[in-house]
Amino acid sequence: MKSHRTFRIDKIFGLATLISIIVMAIMIYNDYFKGTVDISGVFGKDSQEETRTSEYLNDKSTEQSTEPENHGIIICLDAAKGGSESGLTSGSKKEKDITLDMAVAVKTKLETRGIKVVMTRESDKDVSEETRTKICNESGAFACVSLRMNSYSTDTSVSGAESYIHTTQPSQAAELSRNILSNMEKTAGIKNRGVKVGTVSDTKDNYYINAHSKCNSCIIDMGFITNASDLKRVTTEKDKTAQAIADGIVDYLRQAGLY
Repeated sequence: MKSHRTFRIDKIFGLATLISIIVMAIMIYNDYFKGTVDISGVFGKDSQEETRTSEYLNDKSTEQSTEPENHGIIICLDAAKGGSESGLTSGSKKEKDITLDMAVAVKTKLETRGIKVVMTRESDKDVSEETRTKICNESGAFACVSLRMNSYSTDTSVSGAESYIHTTQPSQAAELSRNILSNMEKTAGIKNRGVKVGTVSDTKDNYYINAHSKCNSCIIDMGFITNASDLKRVTTEKDKTAQAIADGIVDYLRQAGLY
């Protein structure tokens, strides 16, 4: 009898142990496997939401890509002459009007590309060389481009644009000039007469703005007012020339790593 009772107790103990193992297995299954499924479901939802959010931001970015980006760059544009100083003339065309119209057109094209522009004059008024340079320097401009016209009355076939930089031949001013002149030739068909030092009349002298501006600067003689083709390209076809000048400035900024 005693042996039989021991046998039953052992069987009961074994059965209880088996039941305990089964119960623990079920608990582990519920806690681990079902929990894993639930968690992965949550992660899946988050991932989908993130994907949609990313797509939305990308869509918004695409929608806003037409807006000008503020690059924090300032360019000074100097429209030569003005007010009582008409400058060179050809019939009813005056240098002061040509330079102002071109400066305004270039300003618009640069601003659409996120570049801030400061102008030394925005209307037909007298502005001294000292004031022009002061405006440029106080603006914190990275570069200054002064727009002018050239003339050669004894031979109206002479044509083309050229640039004048300081007599010390600053390399950055030369690069700025080359980019502008190259684009003027390529886009507007204006002959490139190259980069020169000093002034039209004296290679040892300097234009005031080149001598006193704190930033890289150049004088761009956009063409000869005495040449019919050049005159046309800065008046009735000024949009192409303005685009070329703006592109030249942007190309220079890219080379400088600022755009």
